[in-house]
Amino acid sequence: MYLGVQINPNRRLRGRNPLRVFLPLALPAVALLAGCAGHDHPKEDFTGRVKTVNAETIRSWMAEERDFTIVDVRSEGEYDSDGHAPEARLRPWSIFNRNPERNQAFLAEMTAEFEPDDTIVLLCSHAMRASQAAAALQEKRGFTAVYVFPGGYEGHHMDGYPAGDGWKAAGLPFDEW
Repeated sequence: MYLGVQINPNRRLRGRNPLRVFLPLALPAVALLAGCAGHDHPKEDFTGRVKTVNAETIRSWMAEERDFTIVDVRSEGEYDSDGHAPEARLRPWSIFNRNPERNQAFLAEMTAEFEPDDTIVLLCSHAMRASQAAAALQEKRGFTAVYVFPGGYEGHHMDGYPAGDGWKAAGLPFDEW
């Protein structure tokens, strides 16, 4: 990329202040990088937009053998390497290639597999992807009983997302890889 200045590596600065030479080049690069930061986690507040379910309720539902499904929205690699809730169905919200991108088939797959009033608990690493997926299912497909487990599988406390210590820390059952 040409920035309007050519740099000859064989030419010496000849007493010039290096900051005066390189600062004009560095500032646009820093601004460009700062503008790209934060796209993995949008500055959107899901607190209050999505329903949450706590560990006590999950234990109660399991003991009562209540009809509900756990859907793990992490990547296949995370699901396999970090473990997962027993009988959780893997439906990735994001596809991780070079850069993470939303799984465009997610909503269609979920709509084909579940009814809008089915009870679904969404689980990811830290409740961020699960919150995004829950909001999309509710707002775009009319799902009414979609829940996010606060803190996700590993636990997390980030503003705008349901915070909690996580599925494993709550002592809920999980299968190791």
